[in-house]
Amino acid sequence: VSGQGRKILVRRALMIVAPEMSLEAVAEVVAGTKFSVTWQGPKNPGDYITVVPKTAPDGQYRNYTDTAKESPLEVTALIDAGPAELRYMTGTGARVLARRPIQIVAAVITLDAPSRAVAGEPVLVRWTGPANPGDYLTLVVRTTPDGQYASYADVTKGSPAKLTAPKATGAAEVRYMSGQGAKILARRE
Repeated sequence: VSGQGRKILVRRALMIVAPEMSLEAVAEVVAGTKFSVTWQGPKNPGDYITVVPKTAPDGQYRNYTDTAKESPLEVTALIDAGPAELRYMTGTGARVLARRPIQIVAAVITLDAPSRAVAGEPVLVRWTGPANPGDYLTLVVRTTPDGQYASYADVTKGSPAKLTAPKATGAAEVRYMSGQGAKILARRE
C-alpha cells in the first residue's frame, strides 16, 4: 500500500486457518488443588489457560496460567465444587479458542479437637484436608462472621495444629479456611 494516496500497489492471496488446539487434563479435580494441563495452541503474547464455572460467559476468566509457561502447565482448580470448563483464551480480545469440561469435587476435610478448652489456652487440632497454598485453620468465637479469623495455623505445617482458644468464654469453633477467598471449607464446634 502506497504511503501516498493509500493506493494498493501489489496483492497476494493468503488463507487464514485456525491453529491446532488441544487441552488435556484429568476429568475430575479436588477443589482448590493444582492440576496439570497439557495443551497445544498458538501461544501468542498474553494467551492463557483458565478454569471457570461451566456457566461462565465466554471472555470471562478465573484461575489462570499464562501459556508462556509452556506445556504442560499447572492451573489451580476453583474452590467451589461443580461442573467447570478449561478454556484456552487469547490475550487479545479474550476469545475462547478451545474448551474442555472438568468436574470440580469438594475436598474431604476432617477436624478433630477437644469439645472443651480453657479460655486463652493452647488447643491441638488434628486435621486432614487438601493443604492447598494459603489454606489455614482458625479458632474463633462461634458468632465470628465467615471470612474472619482469630488464632490461626498454616496447614502446610502439618497436623496437629496448635491454636489458642478465644479469651471470651462461650461457644467457639475450629474452621478450615481456603486460601482462595477465605471460604470456610469445614467447621467443628
